[in-house]
This record gives sequence, structure tokens and C-alpha cells, in this order.
Amino acid sequence: MKVSRLWPALAAAVLSCVVLAPSANAESLDRPANVERFMDAYRAWGRNAQDVDAYMNLFVQDGTARLWDSGLETPRDWAGIRSQIEGVLKLAPDYIFVPQTVTSGADGRVVFIEALNTGTVKGKPVSFKTMHRLVLGDPAAGKDPSRVQDGRRFWDQVGMFRPVEDPANPLRNLFEGITSSATDPAPAIPLPPRVRQLAWNREAAGILVAGVDGAATLLGPGLTEPISGRRAMTEYLDRLFGALRDVALEPRATVSADGTEYREWVGTAVALGGADPRRISFSLVERTVKTATGTAWSLHFDTLDLIASAQTVKELRARIFG
Repeated sequence: MKVSRLWPALAAAVLSCVVLAPSANAESLDRPANVERFMDAYRAWGRNAQDVDAYMNLFVQDGTARLWDSGLETPRDWAGIRSQIEGVLKLAPDYIFVPQTVTSGADGRVVFIEALNTGTVKGKPVSFKTMHRLVLGDPAAGKDPSRVQDGRRFWDQVGMFRPVEDPANPLRNLFEGITSSATDPAPAIPLPPRVRQLAWNREAAGILVAGVDGAATLLGPGLTEPISGRRAMTEYLDRLFGALRDVALEPRATVSADGTEYREWVGTAVALGGADPRRISFSLVERTVKTATGTAWSLHFDTLDLIASAQTVKELRARIFG
């Protein structure tokens, strides 16, 4: 473990924290009406994703919407959003988008959505998950609350580029071979937000794993099914941190509802892919779901720059987008 020496300091910080007030994003059994209206439109577009106008209608219509994506240092504006979806449909004319999980805050402003994306790229079928953090319009500012004002997408681009990878030098799975280890009955150690941020930025895998119960499972990029056991989960995070350095994440949106919590982290890191260190935009989303058997913990982030050099990424993009 890279930073096990941090444990005493972090544990002390946990114990020194006061009890936090309840979040403004209180749990609710029913999603707000504006979120339901948005999801009806989102699902309808996903069934007919070739309708670019229907896609653009998902965003506030005054031209101020913006959309961030994996690897982008600046967001796409209105014209960029249209150009991006047109590029996706050119790449995969049979593209289908299916929202699978939806969690919003009680005020209906922030929504986290996990979706399945399928299509055919260069004659080969692709299927990958994306996580979306969407801020819907603020009616107090004259914005439509059932349309997107600001969006950020978290996904592992490796799946999209596999159809054009070099067979002699395939894109590796950073987490290949990790399997479950023994579980234990130990409860989670509460990690207040500032301690959790410190753990991410100090690459403290053991601290983050201690923040979930010993019966928890973890699902993330490179895994076809959840893994269990603290040893296995620590190995997974150690692999991630072994491909990064100088992680600098800041907390953004947090939403809790019905036993599910999402935490968004946005920032930068130095990626070590291809022995070609360079600072990149690096962000992730954590999702935790309380279940009868233990916490289901999932992570959503991009591994492309963590396994490939800048030149390889450039060549892959050229093979797909020309």
C-alpha cells in the first residue's frame, strides 16, 4: 500500500470531525416531477438516438448549455454538443442509449444516471457503460428545470477504441486478473468528505477500502463482475494509483436518495500510460448502495491515458474519427 503511513493521521482526522448536518439532498422515495419529465425525454431519445434534434432538445434552449467529457479540459458549448453527437452517430449509426439507474436530489437540480451504450464501430459491436452527472435548469434563473444546463460524462474510453487497437499491441486491461478475496464482518470506518478527499489525493487505497464494510463489493472499469474482499479491493485501487501520480481531486456534486449515494470528484493527475507521463484532466464518480448483504460500491473513470501513450491515443483517435 503506497501510503499506509497516512492511516494514523487520517484516523485522527476522522475522530476529530463533528457530526455533519443532514444533506440538502435528502432521501426521497419519489423523484421530482421535473426529473421524471427529463427522463421520459431522455429514454425516448435513447430508443431513437439518430434523432439529433431530439438530443439537442434535452438541453436548455438558450444556447448556454455545456457538456464535459472524459479527457476534456474545457466543456463543449452548444455547437460542440451537436457536433459531438453527430460524430457519435457517424461512427456508430446503430447507436442505442439505455438509461439504467437514476438518482436525483430532492430539489430536482442534480441527477446521476448510469446508462448502457451499444452500437457497431468499424464493423465490430461495442457495449460500454457511462455515468452522467447532470445539473438541470434553475427556474429561478429562467431555465427550464426539465432540461440540462450542465453535464459531465464519466466513462472508460478503452471499450470504444478496442475495435481499432493494434493486434500486436492491444490495449491492456489495467485490472486484469484481480479476483475476489475473503470478506470479513468488520464495519465501515466513517470517512467525512475532507478525509475522503485526502485519501484520494494521497492515493491511500487502504483508507478508501476501510470506508466500506468488509462484506462490500466493488465494480469498476476492467471488471466484468463485482469483486469482494478488502484485499482484492485494495489491490484494485493500488493498480489505479500505480498508473497515476500527483492526484488532485476536488469534491463536486453529491446526491443521496433511498440508500444510494453518488460522489463526484473532478480534477487532474499525472497519467503514466505508455511510460509517457503527462498531466491530464482526471475525474471520477463513486456510487454506493446499501444492501442487506453489504455495500455495493462502484467507480466510474477513464483508463485510456493510464495504459496508453499520448501518441497511441492520438493514433487511435485518427483510426476512428479520421
